[in-house]
Amino acid sequence: MRRLLVVLSLVVLAGCSDFKSMFQAHADVAATAGELQLTPERLSQILTGPKGVRLNSDAAEYVTGLWMDYALFAHAVAEGKLPADSATVAQALWPALAEIKDARWKDTLLARAANLSENQVDSLFNGDSYRMLQHILFTVSQTATPEERSAVRSDAENALQRLQNGASFEALARQLSQDPQSAQDSGYLPPAPRGAYTTAFDSAGWSLAPGMMSGIVETPYGYHIVRRPSVATSGDRLKAAARVIMASRLDSLYIDSLSASRKLEIRKNAPRDMREALEDMEAHRTDDSRLATFSGGGLTVGDFLRWVNQLPPAYQMQIATLPDSQLTQYARIVAQNELVLQQADSAGIGPTDDEWASIRQQYQGQVDSLKNEMALGSDVTDSTISLDQRLQVADLKLKQYFDRVVAGDVRARRVPASLGDVLRQRIDHEVYPAGIARGLQIAQTLQAQDTSTVPAPGQMTPAPGQAPGQAPGQMPAPTDSAPAAVGQ
Repeated sequence: MRRLLVVLSLVVLAGCSDFKSMFQAHADVAATAGELQLTPERLSQILTGPKGVRLNSDAAEYVTGLWMDYALFAHAVAEGKLPADSATVAQALWPALAEIKDARWKDTLLARAANLSENQVDSLFNGDSYRMLQHILFTVSQTATPEERSAVRSDAENALQRLQNGASFEALARQLSQDPQSAQDSGYLPPAPRGAYTTAFDSAGWSLAPGMMSGIVETPYGYHIVRRPSVATSGDRLKAAARVIMASRLDSLYIDSLSASRKLEIRKNAPRDMREALEDMEAHRTDDSRLATFSGGGLTVGDFLRWVNQLPPAYQMQIATLPDSQLTQYARIVAQNELVLQQADSAGIGPTDDEWASIRQQYQGQVDSLKNEMALGSDVTDSTISLDQRLQVADLKLKQYFDRVVAGDVRARRVPASLGDVLRQRIDHEVYPAGIARGLQIAQTLQAQDTSTVPAPGQMTPAPGQAPGQAPGQMPAPTDSAPAAVGQ
């Protein structure tokens, strides 16, 4: 909306003829990455490669962004600007480093919860907040006949009778239960809060005293026998579960305390600004407008996009559709992540030498894999030829790579999002809306002229259905296989 208001004000000031010329400016280029260019004609070729794709502005902008990532990567290879120094590599590897810092911080919480007393364990599991339960499951198919259901129930009743006669619950769970995961652990289920199970199962579990067993409980999964173990009969399971629960509580308490002490506040206009940024991520990557404030800093639009960029495209689209209340909560979570990482930095928490070497090696492997996939070999990196010549070869390899993607010969691999951010800081690039609109217009004209609905042999065919959150007919998203965003 803000961009629209700016455009309208320009119309009022400049007049219709000037507005028309402004819109037509750069209509011959959709995007640039250094000396590499995406023309509207080339954009239309990529858009119309797959049959049956709904051509709209979202699809055109998505493909342009995809091209930008690969073009910047190819340009960096030719120019020798891929991150090499430790500081820049750390910037490109920040998701993996953030995970290590977060894990270290959680380890400190677990250490605080490691020495729980017997009274603390008893208090946790004798209350109404959590239950540790066991069960034996006899599954029933949704299409089972009344006779088949009766036969399964008879098996459950026989098992119940054996238990009532003194058989070991643990032994029968391992022998008879058709829930493979819990059967391996004597029927034990992970500790869960009230309401986590189906209504009938939940009611049965919460009605039992420690050490007691239910009768036959019917759920959509079949017939269950439920038992609530006592602390004494559960061995170390309850203590281990209690430590996890207490660590989670400490985690939550710490976050709340940290947010309060740093006076974290989400700005009223944050949801609007987040949507605008998601609509034009390229223009907002370095946007320092504040979504949230806290003592000593804040969360900027650029910071928010840096976190969002680590998500698959389908999930990025879903974020933009959230209501204001959920966007506000999302901004709070991201801001809290920033606060936690700042605290970890203050405490000197970071990767060990071995961890740093490992993630750097993994990152290098991902980069090398993409270079091989795009055939960016010695002819692109040969320092004995001029940079212009290397860039010409890189441009050719980029075109050939997209030809193979459109033909369905290869699947597009995501350039690590954090690396993409670094390359955008180091290489001049630009996106031209007028050129993208022109490319979309050409593609729509070509699609309208092509009445065929059957893909030609070898063409990329959209898979049945759609990815979670993916708009119908949208260009297929790149696979998350290597080199995926580091730290994902």
